[in-house]
Amino acid sequence: MFSSVKKLFTKASQNYSLEQALLAYDAEEYELAISLFESLARDRTPKALYYLGTCYFWGLGTESNQEKGLRLFIAAAEQGYCQAQIELGYIYRHGYGVTADCKTSLQWYERAQATGNPDAIAEVAHCYEYGEGVDQNLTKALELYADAAEGGNALAQFTLASFYTKGIEVEYDPITAFYWFKRAADQDFADAYIHVAASYARGEGVGTDLNKAISWYAKAAEHGDAVAQNNMGYYYTTGTGVVQDEEKATFWYYHAAKQGHAIAQYNLAERYRIGSDGEKKLTEAAYLYLESAMQSDKDAQYRMAMCYKFGEGVEKNLEQFVYWIEEAARQGQQAAIDEINTYMTQEIPQQSVPETDSTILE
Repeated sequence: MFSSVKKLFTKASQNYSLEQALLAYDAEEYELAISLFESLARDRTPKALYYLGTCYFWGLGTESNQEKGLRLFIAAAEQGYCQAQIELGYIYRHGYGVTADCKTSLQWYERAQATGNPDAIAEVAHCYEYGEGVDQNLTKALELYADAAEGGNALAQFTLASFYTKGIEVEYDPITAFYWFKRAADQDFADAYIHVAASYARGEGVGTDLNKAISWYAKAAEHGDAVAQNNMGYYYTTGTGVVQDEEKATFWYYHAAKQGHAIAQYNLAERYRIGSDGEKKLTEAAYLYLESAMQSDKDAQYRMAMCYKFGEGVEKNLEQFVYWIEEAARQGQQAAIDEINTYMTQEIPQQSVPETDSTILE
């Protein structure tokens, strides 16, 4: 069945315009787009060569043919088409269909940079930052990131903000850092969301604003940021800045814990242990405590010890109790220290304490 886009072109003349070809491409009518780009490519139209190369190289609407796609990209790039030059830089950086070659990658990025394209400038900055195809030069990288950021490149804005946050080649400046994080976030650069949220929450580089902080944490959480998900769990648990909601708290802790976030694993385990949602889940709690404890969370280590001591979610195991209570105490977990002190002052019947358990007294 013909799509609406296909029907449109069956009524058009054979002298297809580039705009019509791009319309088909944007509508993901790739087979039709290829036929239209092919006719335009015969006239060496650089933009048509680039889009036709994209279809062949990445297999859009046709079987992937990276060799043909590469030739088309080069043909467009040699005519000065910036996007083709950037694409070639990307291909050679990562070695897609070619041998990875950072120097060739940089050469193509620099040719695109000469046009003043902010995306190309950001890529050249990346090469200088990490020493890819050129000697590492953070001063040069900073200068280029600043140019690209001013030109509107979100990645450059985010990276520039990170330089100011970490004091790389510039003095630590939370105000300037927030400015660039916010510029990137406003362009939906997801990695910036958490930084904007934290700035509002802590009052770093901007006035403290809990409502704005939660709004940005929510956006970051929706995009899968585990820290933001854990924070949203906390807000819904405590009713801080939002209406308290146990179900939503569990939801966000669960998603952060699933990503291996140690604090969220502990927080979710606590909810399962006490039955915050109306049902205790001791086995699940013990599992999460262990996952968090193995990441050196001292509170989870203490809780894991208690699970083994009382057989909550696991079988009682004095040896494991000793191991985890000592791990927590070494990190200064006060309840663990108190537990050890209490254990040391108790008189325990000789027959109930195996000789191997004396390690807790050290």
